[in-house]
Amino acid sequence: MASRGSAWYVDFFRSDYLNVYGHMFTEERAEKESAFVASALGLKTGASVLDLCCGQGRHSIQLAKRGLRVTSLDLNAEYLELAKQAAATAKVEIETVAADMREIPFEDKFDAIVNMYSSFGYLESEAEDLKVLESAAKALKAGGQLLLDMLNREWAIDNYIQNDWHTGADGTLYVERRDLDLATSRMHVHFIVVDSKGGRRESIGHNIRLYTLTEMTRLLERVGIRVTSVVGGFDSEDYGIVTRRMIIVGRKI
Repeated sequence: MASRGSAWYVDFFRSDYLNVYGHMFTEERAEKESAFVASALGLKTGASVLDLCCGQGRHSIQLAKRGLRVTSLDLNAEYLELAKQAAATAKVEIETVAADMREIPFEDKFDAIVNMYSSFGYLESEAEDLKVLESAAKALKAGGQLLLDMLNREWAIDNYIQNDWHTGADGTLYVERRDLDLATSRMHVHFIVVDSKGGRRESIGHNIRLYTLTEMTRLLERVGIRVTSVVGGFDSEDYGIVTRRMIIVGRKI
């Protein structure tokens, strides 16, 4: 596994990520999103699927429950352990792989690759993001499909709120600041964390490149993947400025 030093996606995806966003990750949500994935890709029992940047495995488990052969890849070994534990509890089998998403250690293996919850655009430049798509294209079988679940840049601009906050179940306060740089099309979100006793610390947060559909179509074409459909959410709503998500499906040519 490649070492990326103190990059934000190493530091934030320790405990902060699950602490900040864990309340959103319900089993019902994962089940709905995974049902959409299986339907949108037309996946049949026994199809091989890579859950790229799988995190704690919430989609991997649901896809495995549908009879798919799931490989779960993440940079964070601790998240992979959580995924293994979740699979054991659910009585399903998944294969876990610790690797950088630019260096997927497979070739011509998968019927589909899924990348969920805005996990594309993490890296330092478009060139590095392109390496992810190149690696994914290499890992797909001929005719295999790639699904990218992304935050819709147009929606993020139209609904931009710089400051927000929420309280965790244990009383921890998360104060969120969003800085959107239109020149680089990057959203930097960082947090001040105040525990129930008043202790205060800062979290590095996350810094994500927001791509337009035009940009993504061009990038995918460069790696030999043709966009076949785009929707605006997990209810298959039409994609547009008003949709929070931009879910792209492409097929390896």
